[in-house]
Amino acid sequence: MNSKINKSWNRMANVPMKVLFAAFFILHASFFVSCSDDDSDAPLNFYSSVRLTAAGFIESDEAQFSDFKAILERGNYLSMLKTYGHYTVFAPTNEAIRQFLKENGYATLNDIPNEKCDTLARTHIVQDKAYFTTDMGGEVAPVNMNDDYIQMTSDSDVYNNNALLIYVNKNSRIIQKDDSVTNGVVHVIDHVINASNQFLPALMEENPNLSIFCQALRLTGMADSLTKYVDETYTVDPDSAVGGKGFKVPYGTANDGTASKQCPTWYPDHRYFKFTAFVETDSLYRAHGINNLDDLIRYAKEVYDESYPEDAGKYDEDFKSRRNPLNRFISYHLINRIGSREYWVHCKGAIYEQKCLFNIYDPEDYFETMAPHTLIRFCSNPGEEVYINRKGLKNAFKVRGVRVLKENEGDDYTQSCSNGMYHYIDDILVYSKEVRNNVLNCRIRIDGSCLSPDFMNARARIYYMNKAEQMIGFKNGYLTDFKMHNSHTFIGCGNEQTGWRHYQGSGVCITGEKFDASVKLPPVPHDGTYEVRLGYSTGDDRGIAQVYLNNEPCGIPISFRNFDSNTGWEPDTDDEEENKAIDKAMRNRGFMKAMDSYGSTSEPFRTYNNDVRRILVKQYLRADQENWLRFRQILEGSTLYMSIDYIELCPKDVYDSPEGEDRH
Repeated sequence: MNSKINKSWNRMANVPMKVLFAAFFILHASFFVSCSDDDSDAPLNFYSSVRLTAAGFIESDEAQFSDFKAILERGNYLSMLKTYGHYTVFAPTNEAIRQFLKENGYATLNDIPNEKCDTLARTHIVQDKAYFTTDMGGEVAPVNMNDDYIQMTSDSDVYNNNALLIYVNKNSRIIQKDDSVTNGVVHVIDHVINASNQFLPALMEENPNLSIFCQALRLTGMADSLTKYVDETYTVDPDSAVGGKGFKVPYGTANDGTASKQCPTWYPDHRYFKFTAFVETDSLYRAHGINNLDDLIRYAKEVYDESYPEDAGKYDEDFKSRRNPLNRFISYHLINRIGSREYWVHCKGAIYEQKCLFNIYDPEDYFETMAPHTLIRFCSNPGEEVYINRKGLKNAFKVRGVRVLKENEGDDYTQSCSNGMYHYIDDILVYSKEVRNNVLNCRIRIDGSCLSPDFMNARARIYYMNKAEQMIGFKNGYLTDFKMHNSHTFIGCGNEQTGWRHYQGSGVCITGEKFDASVKLPPVPHDGTYEVRLGYSTGDDRGIAQVYLNNEPCGIPISFRNFDSNTGWEPDTDDEEENKAIDKAMRNRGFMKAMDSYGSTSEPFRTYNNDVRRILVKQYLRADQENWLRFRQILEGSTLYMSIDYIELCPKDVYDSPEGEDRH
């Protein structure tokens, strides 16, 4: 890219984002109404009054798209783009295809293998969602038919009245945008989108700005841990897979096991292993006096000898030991699931804008890293920034943390591949003594959709396919960090909906005749006494379950039904002392009201009597131990279910502090 082009995606050429979003939603609303078997109301092309499918748009301009048409035909995708549905197509011009042939050593189109044509076609198509350019700046990143993220960045051309230039995966410029067709939208691009079949370590090796990090990745052996991709043992009936007929999970019962409603449900058609790395550049290391691998080894030893004094000096020469300081340093930068910035915490989109109450609480999420028994904290303050291990509210932070750079703040190297992606960060990321004992010494609230990497790798988290009230199901034995103890148990993850009264709009459903399932809890950052809590909603379609922590019963069975939940819930009053008394009475029963930081300004979750937190147990937990919660249904009925909305791990320092735990 021209060095004199100024980066300005968020400014959108100085047009206010709210105006752009409003324009998009007007266009988008009319578009979705039109995608039916009757195309008489189909939207008009932005530039001409024609009604074409995406395939028809490509076929109508042989001079510009004949080569791309040929690739689509050989991959058997041109006919798909003639059908009704929602597609986003990035269409490379003939000139772009010719440049691709030259760069890859092909003399003609016929020299491209059929399987490569299939990959190329899928790389340029997003299925089930029409992304206009105004949409791309305000929602989560698109995912193409190869299940790879599409990264959108922009520049402004100072030589052309600051005209907005939009790039796909940093190397393909959109030269004609937002061509609305009857089944989606087409963007014309000047370069074939990178379709990398590399794994994440090889992708990072190509970037000379990451040489020190990559040397450490190889030395510790962690590069080998990032080379998995597809679970070859996983199979699913096509009729039950995404894109097939699907099946239904019943809910809305009348206490007799008969279902009054059904939730559309699908299984993923593949099971992927994917990864994300948060990386420091060589220049960032140099700014901290780290000029080579030996310097990084010394730095890691200083940090992790203090954080883990019991291991100091014991594993220094064994770089592949999970207790070696450099191994811990590198592993803490890695997470066994894939996500663009907004997948780690809500920093944009409808949930962020409509449900999170910024004045009292920054949206946040927690994930386990690939360093054993370690936790990472993501948060977002208003302004679409994402921080790691930050402590504080908005800009009044006690610990600044590490900022995750936006896509257009880095270099021109591609950051995503078939099994993962990497993000640049602006400071050195460590699981230091301060992080363990200060930043993470807080109420740790984990949304249900964060409890398994399979939820994220199957895109069951955050606006999956934009389908309302849908659920993604997971087969027994193919859901990491969950166990299904009998063949009748079903576990699904509902995608995020603003209309669902669940924290972050999503939840984990457990159902089936006498369901019996376990979930692994995220690790605690330090040894101590914790309250383990379950956040959930009650209803007459729910069951009663005995809960166990590490196979020890957590008191009496919990009813998830409205009429016998016995929470002691009372509405808040104008008298704060009375509200405290209500909270105390509920705690004496083992319950808490839901948070006041999520829902809406007028009706946060705290105001609903069927949204509660159950204190399952107070117990001493060790930072190096694995903890499992188990739920066993005790009622008859195959349609009764329970949901895991969120789980909280709250240290005694917080729930028993002199000032008391906040309600956020």
